[in-house]
Order: sequence, then C-alpha cells, then structure tokens
Amino acid sequence: MNCWESDLEKIKTLEDPDKKIKLLMESFLSTFSLEKTLLFRYSPIDHLAEGIFSATETEFKSITSVRDDVTTIPPIFEAIQKQSPQYFEGNDFHLTFPRKYIIAQAMDALLVVPITFNCVVIGYFLSTRFKKPMSPQLLIEAQLFTNKVGEILSLYPSTMKKSEIKLSKREYEVMKCIAFGHSSKQITNLLDISETTIKQYVKSVMVKTNTLNRTHAVAILFQKGVLN
Repeated sequence: MNCWESDLEKIKTLEDPDKKIKLLMESFLSTFSLEKTLLFRYSPIDHLAEGIFSATETEFKSITSVRDDVTTIPPIFEAIQKQSPQYFEGNDFHLTFPRKYIIAQAMDALLVVPITFNCVVIGYFLSTRFKKPMSPQLLIEAQLFTNKVGEILSLYPSTMKKSEIKLSKREYEVMKCIAFGHSSKQITNLLDISETTIKQYVKSVMVKTNTLNRTHAVAILFQKGVLN
C-alpha cells in the first residue's frame, strides 16, 4: 500500500470535513513533492471553479473568495476536458497560462490534476510551486490518487449546520449538487440514483422550504445555513 493510500484510510475515520480536506492536501503535497497546492470545486454546468483551501507544509487557509471561469484558463480547461493530470513548464506554461494569474516571477510551471466522481469532474488540484519536476510516473500516480478522493470532495462539507429546516442525508446531497450547478443527469451519475428519484427529493425539499422551484429552494437553504 502506498503512503497516500494509508492517508486515505485515515481520512475515512475522521468526522470533521475540514480535517479530512487538510489531511488530503497534506498527503498530496508530500506524495508529489510540492511546495504549495490549491484545491478547487468545479461545476461542469457553467465551468465555474470555486476555491476551497490552499496548503503548504506550514500553512492551511481558506480560498473561498476565489472564483474563475475555467474556459478562460486553457491549461486548466484542457485538464478537465481530458480528465487527466496535465503538467506545463517553460514555454508551454507561459504560452498557455494567462499573464494575469502569474503573480510571481518564479512561476514557471503548472500542474492541474482533475478530481472525478462517477466519471464527472467535480474539482481539481492546482500547483505552481514544486520541489522537483513532475515525471510521467508521478502524473500517473496523481491520476490514481485523485481517482480515490472524488467522494471526499463530492460531499464536502458532509455535515449540515443547525437549522429549523431538517433534510435527510440524500436530500442534502441532491440539493448540494444542484447548488454546484449539476444537471439532473449528472446527479444521477454522481449519486447513482434515477432522475425520477431526484425529482422526488427536490419536491420533498420544496415542501420543507415552502418554495415553488429548486432555485428558490437552494436560495432558502443557503439563507438558513443548511447549505454553505
């Protein structure tokens, strides 16, 4: 068993979702000899990426204010379309990565590793600071790594905040997917349930929130702190 596989086993035993993500990122840093990495959610509906956390060996912080349309960032969009890790360095990096994102002169390489769940990209790791160049073998290992962590990110955060609106675990998962911009068809792949079942969960939530459509229901759930 690889070291990161042992880490993932430990993650399964943790209750706190932030602690799960922290250990996940620490494992990613050490396994692939990175100085820093960022973790993003991704919505395939509008191609929107939302920051979750950034991590170094000494710092772990929220980056929830970061939002990007990845269609404007070719190397990231390419990795997502191919659903495989992509590494750019030297001229390839400077020709494909928009200059507005290059915040340090030392930035000369980029690693993008998509995270998939049931064949749908739901997030990605982004790194621009490396202790050593990425080898083809490490890229293969990165693919194996993220193939195992899709479920962790798909349900993050996995606990609901206190509210007078009480959702079942499945109702919460469906509404979280809708909030991320997933279509009913994509949700069937993510949660392995039928579109008819999804509609039933949505109707149930609409009754609980006294709303007329799913968009209004999502807005109320955010307002009440059920979704965050």
